[in-house]
Amino acid sequence: MAYLKDILNGIAFRTEDNISNIRIDRITDDSRVVDEGDLFIAVSGYSVDGHKFIKEAISKGAKVILSGKELLLPSGIVKVFIDDMRKAIPVIAGNFYNHPSDVLKLTGITGTNGKTTITYLIENILKGIGKETGVIGTVDYRFKDRKICAKNTTPGALELTALLAEMVKEGTEHVIMEVSSHSLDQHRVGGLSFDIAIFTNITSEHMDYHKTMMNYFNAKAKLFDRLKDDGIAILNSDDRRVARLKRAIRKKVITYGIVNNADVMARNLKVSQEGSSFLAATPNGSVKIATRLIGFHNISNILAGIAASVAQGIDLRKAKDGIESLTLIPGRLEEIDLGQPFKVFVDYAHTEDALYNTLSTLKKIAKRNIITVFGCGGDRDRKKRPLMGRAACRFSDKAIMTSDNPRFEDPYQIIKEIEDGVRGEFSNYVIIEDRRDAIEKAIAIALKDDIVVIAGKGHERCQIIEDKVIPFDDREVVRSILEMKGYAGQRDPKDNAGKVSIGQS
Repeated sequence: MAYLKDILNGIAFRTEDNISNIRIDRITDDSRVVDEGDLFIAVSGYSVDGHKFIKEAISKGAKVILSGKELLLPSGIVKVFIDDMRKAIPVIAGNFYNHPSDVLKLTGITGTNGKTTITYLIENILKGIGKETGVIGTVDYRFKDRKICAKNTTPGALELTALLAEMVKEGTEHVIMEVSSHSLDQHRVGGLSFDIAIFTNITSEHMDYHKTMMNYFNAKAKLFDRLKDDGIAILNSDDRRVARLKRAIRKKVITYGIVNNADVMARNLKVSQEGSSFLAATPNGSVKIATRLIGFHNISNILAGIAASVAQGIDLRKAKDGIESLTLIPGRLEEIDLGQPFKVFVDYAHTEDALYNTLSTLKKIAKRNIITVFGCGGDRDRKKRPLMGRAACRFSDKAIMTSDNPRFEDPYQIIKEIEDGVRGEFSNYVIIEDRRDAIEKAIAIALKDDIVVIAGKGHERCQIIEDKVIPFDDREVVRSILEMKGYAGQRDPKDNAGKVSIGQS
């Protein structure tokens, strides 16, 4: 509960009503959940205009309406008009929920690839030293014994701040969250203050939204404006745009990298089918890491986790324990092993760069052939489709182009646009539009010591076709096909210690 005048503190608004003694028990921007006495925020969204639902909110008992438009409303309804509602909402949420990020140790991670993996690494390190942690990311939102299905990588400002407030109430100390470029551009984290902000890398993605790489980069860079006065920025020195970002940051910076000079670096790198090992050199000393995580991109992710440990003064031996004990990240090169004589990995790689990193790594350590099943999502960046086709065909012995989440596009037309990147240059591919059929074909042609990669959807449990959300989990599909072929299963899929490696998000 809070007074309306306090909720609006720090915001430019107009109203003809007396708001000094109005108490609010709940705020929401979803008219479907409005109850008696609520405050309803009408937002002009990118696909839906919340002002259309003001009437419904009032009929359900909303007593205060915050609007970005000057509207005539029934008498007895308190009307408050705010010009820039998107910038105002995170401030409103912070005021209502008593600014939970001021109490929490908050780490934000932005970048095209690696965000999910790094959240799991930091979470495991912090848990290993006895800290109560919360995570907000692509796979789920979790704290204590609770897991909440993630609708977006970064929730809207109201939902996000309410979630953080609940974490504070439950005794959470540290929260690690993925911060998407959309959320930064749309001011969803505008009311939060971060102790640590991590930039992983930037490659072409979300061009349907941002239009240019510069817009995309500038959106990502906004995270560092949200650092606390004593906050620390952690930057991947191997990304060519980091130098410009580093110059603009007026806070302490820790860099990490494999190729370019950095504060936290990997030396004596070794990568094999059994995993990766290297010496992590830091300002606080060096530590040897031996992990089942495969690939140089994962070594980079681990370095980010080590840099976060350095920033928080965590003993390197404790960081090592947290990294080496991590065994499973859903849908990140998640191995499905039912005793078949070939390997099957389900991976979230859904950009050209992520697919390149995953397949090029596997190509170096494969004993035989790589068979890749992949597609591209509909109503999303079309420029990456031919590029993903080239990456798949370049590093696979056989590529199977199939449907991903076509949404309102023709799935076959999406596949033809993927094929545009390889037609005439590569012949090692086939088109099988139905995703289950494509996965079944890949498993049917796999021989001993081959590697089958099912890319694009990772942890996702559904397929989006037009406006229908159809249950579809690549991992369960693989298991059912393997079982039909008579493989009994050597272990519980949740017990993947020593077998599962991690990819990218």
